[in-house]
Amino acid sequence: MARFVLIHGSWQGAWCWREVIPRLASGGHEVAAIDLPGHGDDRTPVESVTLQHYVDRTLQAVNDSSDAPILVGHSMGGAIVRQAAGLEPGRVRAIVSVASLLPRNGANVLSLVKGFDPEYLAQILWAEDRRTTRLSPEGVRRFAYFRCPRVTVDAVLPLLTAEPVLPYETPLYFAGLGVPHYYIECLQDRIVPIALQRSMHAGFPADRIYSLDTDHAPFFSMAGELASILDRIAGRG
Repeated sequence: MARFVLIHGSWQGAWCWREVIPRLASGGHEVAAIDLPGHGDDRTPVESVTLQHYVDRTLQAVNDSSDAPILVGHSMGGAIVRQAAGLEPGRVRAIVSVASLLPRNGANVLSLVKGFDPEYLAQILWAEDRRTTRLSPEGVRRFAYFRCPRVTVDAVLPLLTAEPVLPYETPLYFAGLGVPHYYIECLQDRIVPIALQRSMHAGFPADRIYSLDTDHAPFFSMAGELASILDRIAGRG
């Protein structure tokens, strides 16, 4: 059995893993899902959050684990777990990127914007001071969660937070991992299109690539299938 640490993506919180956690736990795994600073129940002022804050919170969860965990990062969370694992490779068993944003070494996440759908980008609402963004309800429904049950989307819309811009502007320098890396593609993703996902994981070769025929939110739209893949990854040693 394995210990998992689950890292959410933009605008979300630990709550996005709520349908995956019990499935992993029923298989005997230990699971921790954390709120990154400024998200979920964390009350850090979002305007002050940096990329280092995200990495430090992730490393805190790693170091709080009695066993080396498998780090799972969704979307922007994939870049965070890769950065964290590069800093503490001896404390991490493996990393899993779920429809993740992985800019080339030395670039920032905003460098990937050219691969996004302009209609999706139009749903990103910028604060007046340009320090944070939100995703419009239409953007959530049409692009993020379009394969999810309507009742689920209605329930989570009030939970979505503002997202700081600074972490997206900060260059990432990925150290050599030294741990297994797995990538889970989302084939119908309208936020991180499959062509962009494949161009990114080609630059960071994965030990194995899995595919889910769903949207950007497999933790809701295909929770059982996502948990099954994570369980298989845990069994690979």
